[in-house]
Amino acid sequence: MKIQIEFFKNDFLKAINDGVYEIYVEKNGKSASLYIGESVQVMVRCASHLYDLAKEPEQFGFTDETINDPEIKLVFHLLEGNEQKSTRRRSELQAIKGSRPLLQTGINDHVKRINAKIEALSQFLGEC
Repeated sequence: MKIQIEFFKNDFLKAINDGVYEIYVEKNGKSASLYIGESVQVMVRCASHLYDLAKEPEQFGFTDETINDPEIKLVFHLLEGNEQKSTRRRSELQAIKGSRPLLQTGINDHVKRINAKIEALSQFLGEC
C-alpha cells in the first residue's frame, strides 16, 4: 500500500470523541468523498477502517494498482463532534445526501457492492 494517508490532521484530539467523519480521496488537486460515518469513538472507528483498507482495499474501491499509487491521498476528516446519537445520526445522513460519497448508495448509510465501489473510485481517479 503506497497511497498517502492523512489521519485527522487538524482534528486529532477532537476525533477521540463522538462525531461524524468523512473519508475522502485526493489526486492531482481534485477530491471526492468516499465515505461518511458516525461513531462514539471516531478515531477508533477510523483506525478500524485503516485496518480493513490494508486487508481488503477493494472494500474502499481500490484495486492492486490504485492502492499502490503514491499520488493518491486518503484523508480522514472530522465533520463535527456530536455526543447525541439521534442528532449525530441525522447529521451523518444529511452529510451523505449532500456529499454523495462514492462508496455509499445514498439510501441511509448503505454502501455499494464491491464492483460498484471499484467502478466509482476508478471513474473518479480516471478524471484526475
